[in-house]
Amino acid sequence: MPARGRTVRQAPKAVHPGLHLRAAVERVLPDPAGQAAVAELMAGLAWTAAAGETCLLTRPVADVRRAIAAIAAADTPAARAALDHAAAALLDVPALPVPRPATAFERRSI
Repeated sequence: MPARGRTVRQAPKAVHPGLHLRAAVERVLPDPAGQAAVAELMAGLAWTAAAGETCLLTRPVADVRRAIAAIAAADTPAARAALDHAAAALLDVPALPVPRPATAFERRSI
């Protein structure tokens, strides 16, 4: 009879809000006047909204929206400035705390 293997739980990792928005900003920052810039930024905003992080990232979200408006108005310097502000703000976002595992008593009392 084979011995039962024990599963080892790995500690949960901290959640960093805004990963998709930061990636979108970093992809657009080199060429904000590119054809796919608005679509890329909109996708980053959509990921942020779907994850429920918009309320945590109000300043970077506003900067990205300002960049989208500047790109639509063909104002590349304003778009680049707004994206720079968004990138800087996204670097300062703290990680969300990791939830603690439930104790044996808490698991039994459910």
